[in-house]
Amino acid sequence: MERKRIEKSLGVSRRAWLRDVGISTLGLALGGSLLGQASGPAAKRLERYPELKHINLAGNENPFGPSQKVSMAIMREVKNSCRYPFREEEILKERIAEKEGLKPENVILGNGCDEILSLAGIAFGGDGNTVVATRPTYLQLAEQAEKAGGHVEWVDHSVSMHHDLGAMMERSRRKSANLVYICNPDTPSGTVLPPEEIRSFCVEACKTSTVFLDEVYLDLLDDYEQQTQVDLIREGYPLIIGRSFSKMHGLAGHRIGYAIASKEIVQEMGKRKMSSPGYLGVIAALASLDDRDFHEQSKRLIAKGRERFCSQLDSYGLKYTPSVGNFVFHHTGIEVREFQKRMKAHGFLVGRPFPPYEDWCRISIGTPAEMSAYEGAMAKVFGA
Repeated sequence: MERKRIEKSLGVSRRAWLRDVGISTLGLALGGSLLGQASGPAAKRLERYPELKHINLAGNENPFGPSQKVSMAIMREVKNSCRYPFREEEILKERIAEKEGLKPENVILGNGCDEILSLAGIAFGGDGNTVVATRPTYLQLAEQAEKAGGHVEWVDHSVSMHHDLGAMMERSRRKSANLVYICNPDTPSGTVLPPEEIRSFCVEACKTSTVFLDEVYLDLLDDYEQQTQVDLIREGYPLIIGRSFSKMHGLAGHRIGYAIASKEIVQEMGKRKMSSPGYLGVIAALASLDDRDFHEQSKRLIAKGRERFCSQLDSYGLKYTPSVGNFVFHHTGIEVREFQKRMKAHGFLVGRPFPPYEDWCRISIGTPAEMSAYEGAMAKVFGA
């Protein structure tokens, strides 16, 4: 009954939805745009928190979401957001399992992929265990493992800013690692390794360790189905794959992530669960799962923005990585904290430091208007 109610809600017609919530509510929900873009911060908030006036190109968000379909589903379910989403979470896990070709017992939800990474780091990297990870990369798993009493062995990127899988394997064996972390595509570099190399590494590393494969950015690729390593989970390897609704789906503010793994690994991570997703986040994720038109639009617009930005970098002779993510990591020739200050003075927030690349910066792809304005800021910094 609950599943039918949710599915009926997600499939409500536009005409019926407009009748129920009213045109004025639609304007508030969609910020005056049928593309689902949020309106700007209110004047009073800007006065109290002036930093909100800056355009954020630091968070690897998808500025084109949420989709209209998601926005409509959220408004339809607002009246039920006084409830905890325990039943809706089970529906979402069922839908994810169907999509992944697994069972609901192979799925664990989290507050974004950050919580998923934290659970894995604590469960398999704490209590004196060793974690092997590349550097630089996303730090959530490693930091939580260290806080839980683990030790992290860092392996530097190759000169092309890819994971050095050979060095990681050697370090894992030599240090008897209990957990290996790979982010593919990586952040901040945005580089991706061939799927056959990732598969070979995971198969070998899983002989002695649990492997966490962070595929948060992978669904931005057109050949995602050929790149994902979900088959290894079906084959029984001790592999955890992390995913998120923050990137392609455009739902960063709703904080919905998940992992797929064996039933035993999911149970082990679940023992350390810290929180639960919010009701409207679950509704948004359910509505977005099959919104393929929006997925294709996201990928197309992000790739177009990335290409345009790289062309500008070329015009200034600035090196950058061959990123496939919704961001680009590029050389600035300016110490990154100083670069942050200069760009903030022009109204932009840019990526944090990623040692040892102290004069490189990661820039998230914004809307065409945001990127056009950023081009003007770059002209002032690099064109002088």
